[in-house]
Amino acid sequence: MQRTSFPLFIGLAVLGLIVGSWGMVQRLLHGLNPVAFGSYVPWGLWVAFYLLFLGLSAGAFLVTTLAYVFNMERFHRLGRLAAFTVLVVLLCEVLFITLDLGRMSRIYRFLVSPSFSSLMTWMFVLFNAMLIIYALKTFFLIREDLIAWSRDPQRRARGLYRFLALGKSDYGPNDHAFDHKMVHGLSLISLPVGLLFYGTNGAFFAVLMNRPIWNSALTPLLFIVAAVLSGGALIAFLTHVFLDDDQLVLSLGQAVLYTLLIFLFLEALQFFVGYQADVPRVVAALSLIAFGDYWWTFWIIHLGLGGAIPLLILLFQKQSPRAVAWASALIVLTFLAVRFNFIIPDLAVYKLEGLEHTFYHARLRTHYTPNMNEWLVSVWVVSLGLLIFLLGSRWLPVTSSDQRGGMEHAH
Repeated sequence: MQRTSFPLFIGLAVLGLIVGSWGMVQRLLHGLNPVAFGSYVPWGLWVAFYLLFLGLSAGAFLVTTLAYVFNMERFHRLGRLAAFTVLVVLLCEVLFITLDLGRMSRIYRFLVSPSFSSLMTWMFVLFNAMLIIYALKTFFLIREDLIAWSRDPQRRARGLYRFLALGKSDYGPNDHAFDHKMVHGLSLISLPVGLLFYGTNGAFFAVLMNRPIWNSALTPLLFIVAAVLSGGALIAFLTHVFLDDDQLVLSLGQAVLYTLLIFLFLEALQFFVGYQADVPRVVAALSLIAFGDYWWTFWIIHLGLGGAIPLLILLFQKQSPRAVAWASALIVLTFLAVRFNFIIPDLAVYKLEGLEHTFYHARLRTHYTPNMNEWLVSVWVVSLGLLIFLLGSRWLPVTSSDQRGGMEHAH
């Protein structure tokens, strides 16, 4: 990232924290009272953001797996940045889903009285396992540079780097071999843990019998492809901004192109099968996506800005790293619409005929529009993640300059 643009993004992140703080204060003081969702639509904007960040973390997870499990040379340079990205995105994920809970203080019950027949318990266990794995993996990837920076008299905050290196002041071949062994071992462990974590999130929606669109064998597959698409696009954009590796950006752009085509095909298949089956609740939910109050999020934001335009760029400007990066950025920035249209329409269909005429209360309606509190809280969480990522990219050795991401002597 250019030094001239770095202060601008830092300023935007700080401004977002300031603006969003009012929403966070209201959420912490008054619980879920300030939000717009209720009994019939119990999940709203924050769950959509959770799913967005879930996908972004999956893309970075895939890169670290390709680099350190399958030892694909071209991805080694992305290793540190991808591992750090997973950490930051996991933080945003847990903040969004925790804020969505009615009583955040009761999260301790996952520890004291877990129900291992519940997918939510396994989501909690697997999330914490991913957090620990990637914290350790990031540490072992950057430990050599942390120690070197702690000894550099020209570098500021040497005490901080000494603290982060756990007080270690020397680094030799044996340390390097140990770090490589740890990174490889943690990557091997993260492969089944990560697959279970992302698969469990998809299965959590797929097993809900009373949700006609979610309750489908296609849902976990859509989750996986959506995660690879949004996360891969994020990594392509970050590679252009932080590593300036044109060839790698172009390669990632081709992967994003093929994944985008697959995702759009699966979406079309979902609509085709749903309308052909002619099940009333399925048709109603699909019609809400395409022709309901938020039709513009589907046609304009998702299919237009996040689908057609990136597709044309990736097809006709595929030799331009800058164009590929902007196409990837468009996919990431518009992918919230995909997650929102996955969550809300299936909840907005009355499951009992006449239920809408039985009780009258703002919390007992299926029409849902995110209110100012929800948007302010979302701005706060996203700004916090952006600030942590920017500061980490500048003050931590997570954008490696070598070709092997700090593991250049692996063999």
